[in-house]
Amino acid sequence: MIDSLIIKVKSGDGGKGSVSFNKDSNNSRGGPDGGNGGSGGNVILRSNSNLSDLKKYSFKKKFSAENGFDGSKQNKSGQKGKDLIIDLPIGCLVWEVYGSERKLLATILDEDSEILLFSGGAGGRGNTSFVSSQNKEPLLAEGGESVSIHTLELDLRISSDLLLIGPPNSGKSTFLTNVSNAKPEIKNYPYTTKFPFIAVSKYKYSNIKIVELPGIENQKGLGIKYMKHIRSAKLFCFIIDSNSAVNDYVMSIIDNFSDFETKSLLEKSIVVLTKSDKLSDGEKKSTCDSLKKIFNVPVFFTDNSDQKHIIEYVYSNKNRFEHFSDLDFVPTITLAKDTKIKVKKIRDSYEILDTAFVQLAKGSDLNNWKALVQFQYRMKNSNVAKELIDLGIKKGDKLLISDYEFSWED
Repeated sequence: MIDSLIIKVKSGDGGKGSVSFNKDSNNSRGGPDGGNGGSGGNVILRSNSNLSDLKKYSFKKKFSAENGFDGSKQNKSGQKGKDLIIDLPIGCLVWEVYGSERKLLATILDEDSEILLFSGGAGGRGNTSFVSSQNKEPLLAEGGESVSIHTLELDLRISSDLLLIGPPNSGKSTFLTNVSNAKPEIKNYPYTTKFPFIAVSKYKYSNIKIVELPGIENQKGLGIKYMKHIRSAKLFCFIIDSNSAVNDYVMSIIDNFSDFETKSLLEKSIVVLTKSDKLSDGEKKSTCDSLKKIFNVPVFFTDNSDQKHIIEYVYSNKNRFEHFSDLDFVPTITLAKDTKIKVKKIRDSYEILDTAFVQLAKGSDLNNWKALVQFQYRMKNSNVAKELIDLGIKKGDKLLISDYEFSWED
């Protein structure tokens, strides 16, 4: 089972606007008719109840939506790029990764969830959009908006009605076999279960989803890395060999959680004691009394009748709790401030980074001197020119934008 991995996704870039002029039999070049570019495809997250893990994304790790199509003559806008649909199992958290930090972007907690994660880039405007009283024949158009690649961590929290945790060889797989039709591997050596094992127990025409974690002992074991699934279980079951230090084991698990989480955890916990056939009734009572006094949890022993009682208890109590209740599942939405740098100085050169002008440069043929004059006119009458002057640009200095290089003229 794969419950966590990293992928890279990218929405589509916008299509390029067109520089075009209407041609007819009377005019070698009529008015402008360049269409706008189409917007790029979006990145959309969609829940899929048929998926149980993230294995689908274990081989291919880079995904892109389709770019928008370029505009064309006769004011024809480019077609929108196809969206990228990322199907995810229910219980998946989606984090954006920035180096060693990450931010929660979305949670897939319900069936039929569909979340727009990243929008595609806007299509560039064609030259029709640049007609003005001063410029009847614009030779300018915009390139489509370019979008960034995002690094995402897909973090699956397996939902369950009952989650089993215990030391290696404590009888978890045997219990699972007795209460469901599952056939987990059972061997007389530790760590037979290497990944979370999912099974279903049927009771009174109801399905009870049970997840067994690999063994955990002394804060070690294969199950340690799957502890996160505890938070998405409705009920939580310690399965422990009754001949071991039962109280110490329960305490070693709950010590991993805060005081608030511990209280919540114990409210939905039960303890199942295995291998109790050699214990006297007095020893069983003493063990039960101790557990109830310290942790205030129901206690069961795994003889045949009690295993039915355990499933009956789960059936009666599972709807008291939610699968996903901790605050970690609430995405934090931060409204981005417009703090982008529009110009910068690089040694003896100056570079324009303003998105609008970069798109305009990309979409226009600035090797055409008429187009260049029109571009310079728009720039000289913008805040970008003021910022360049504030930085100290002077006549003859090198000016860079997109793939072009010019000399600044006063």
